[in-house]
Amino acid sequence: MNLENPTAGLLEGIVVLDLSMFVAGPFATMNLADMGADVLKIEPIGGDPVRSSGIGPQIRGESAQFQSYNRNKRSLCINLKSEPGRAVFLDLVRTADIVFDNFRPGVLERLEIDYDRLKETNPAIISVSLSAFGQDGPWATRPGYDIIVQALSGTMSLTGHDPTEPARIPLHLGDTVGGLYAALAMTSALTKRARSGLGSRVDISLLDCQLALLGDEVTHFGASGTAPGPYGAAYPYLAPYAAFQTADRPIVIAAVGVEKFFVNLASAIGRPDLADDPRFKGNRARTQHRKELEALLSEILASAPRQHWLDQLGSHDVPIAPVLDVGEAIQTPQALHRQMTQEIALRSGETAMLARSPIRTPGSAVHAVHEAPETGEHTRAVLAERLGYDEEAIESLLSSGAVA
Repeated sequence: MNLENPTAGLLEGIVVLDLSMFVAGPFATMNLADMGADVLKIEPIGGDPVRSSGIGPQIRGESAQFQSYNRNKRSLCINLKSEPGRAVFLDLVRTADIVFDNFRPGVLERLEIDYDRLKETNPAIISVSLSAFGQDGPWATRPGYDIIVQALSGTMSLTGHDPTEPARIPLHLGDTVGGLYAALAMTSALTKRARSGLGSRVDISLLDCQLALLGDEVTHFGASGTAPGPYGAAYPYLAPYAAFQTADRPIVIAAVGVEKFFVNLASAIGRPDLADDPRFKGNRARTQHRKELEALLSEILASAPRQHWLDQLGSHDVPIAPVLDVGEAIQTPQALHRQMTQEIALRSGETAMLARSPIRTPGSAVHAVHEAPETGEHTRAVLAERLGYDEEAIESLLSSGAVA
């Protein structure tokens, strides 16, 4: 669906039936919608529960979170527990490319829309399921959310500051990483189908996705036999590679990679002797004496405000950055140049600020962002446009409660 996009989009013409709710699933399909796919959000009668969840501030009388992950989509309300509603859905399957869900295992079978039935309707259909623990295994039917998979994957054991309590990574990492892997799976399945003509059944687990991110941590555990713990903003195998408090606000320093960066840092802080100190000569020595080095740097950096050190260290070619809050981050010259946010006018008269897709096609305009659909906003249009239902048939479905 074009939605007045200035460019056709990488997935123009692809139709996705999105049965997902909450965060992980809608984030996955949002990425496809941002690339031009026609994502038909199939909501239960009453809509996605996130609309009325009360999470965070409200936009348009709904949770603002709904706007975050459901932009550029169209909404239909279908009662999949009714025979007429299921028949409508299967009619849509005949015209679609992908059916995506984030139900617990067994729900598709109970609704009689599992992959075997979908394949009978459309042999080329791609069916992708994203769940907390996957379609099999001893935990498969357990409920799971972002914080659950962050805890079970070991991710939360790496966050926070020892010896304080573990900290959840707040940007829905468990959900959004699963959504990215699901989006990758859907586009990969489309590539396979283009070559072979065959559909696919894909099973994505949020927990698997979190474990897959633990590249270094898994390899290092295998090599050392010791599970890593929390290091705050630092990294145990690089030094200095951490956050430091200045006289007013924090900065991060990454004087690693090549030895010249540490030499530059030592000169910039007025301690060129540190570059020849045996404790700090070479990254391996510095990591062995990391606490000593960080204490020394912390004392020096606390003597002047952040801007002084940004200027001083920057002029010496030291990799540094201020620790920005979200409001500052989206207003940096780089973020503005890349047009990473857009404030959109809603039909309600309100405005919403949304993050744009990071995917760019050089030479093309940045895709416009359109507000999330209202509940069932496109039910009539899609049934008429895609399925050819006449007004009498649509009214009959509406009055029976099969659609809304």
